Amino acid sequence: MNAFRSNIPECTFEKLNIDGQFTRLAVSPGIINKHYTPAQFQKIAEVVGDSGAIKYSASYNLLLSIPTQTVQDVISELQEAGLYMTPSGSIIAFKACDFCDGERMEAAEITEQLYIELQGQTVPSRLRLNVNGCASACYNAVYDDIGLVYQKDSFDVYLGAIPMGAKAQAGTLFAKGVFVQEIASFLQRIIGVYQQHARPNEPFYKFYRRTNTAEYWQIMHNVK
Repeated sequence: MNAFRSNIPECTFEKLNIDGQFTRLAVSPGIINKHYTPAQFQKIAEVVGDSGAIKYSASYNLLLSIPTQTVQDVISELQEAGLYMTPSGSIIAFKACDFCDGERMEAAEITEQLYIELQGQTVPSRLRLNVNGCASACYNAVYDDIGLVYQKDSFDVYLGAIPMGAKAQAGTLFAKGVFVQEIASFLQRIIGVYQQHARPNEPFYKFYRRTNTAEYWQIMHNVK
């Protein structure tokens, strides 16, 4: 019965900001780890308190509505509890699967290296880069702006998914079998093309579908 008992939430980020000043934090256990500990949930409940709100998102995060005046202290407390805050803005936002709850970690090391190198770079519009650790791609890498699917020491690279709406569709296979040693520089070239040629605030999928016959894409595709 609880599935439909309360369809309209009483406390949302928008409602809170009618009478106060709140900031939203996107919180998770990490990029690969998807498991919260009881202590982390207790800390989340403590910092949100009775005045804020918690919402589950489709991007593997809990969205916490926190009074703006307390945000910096709250971030410190959450980080001390081992939690990760996803940055906001027009940046590269990194996502990954859970690598079968840690049972298939072959691509974990390169995933961490890519995160260190790419996460947070400024781009014309927020770009979601999603790494999945095997061909099952059960965390839907092919439905993000740039999707990487790992198999046998290389990645298949998908570009230009439309993630939602009536025209939603998976990205197209742009490059197959990009070796692990080459994937970082290959992605940097893709991102560089986007940064150089996109219109202001142009989402990556619109940019790619508008320009995918351009010479710079053909050159990159041929010399991967």
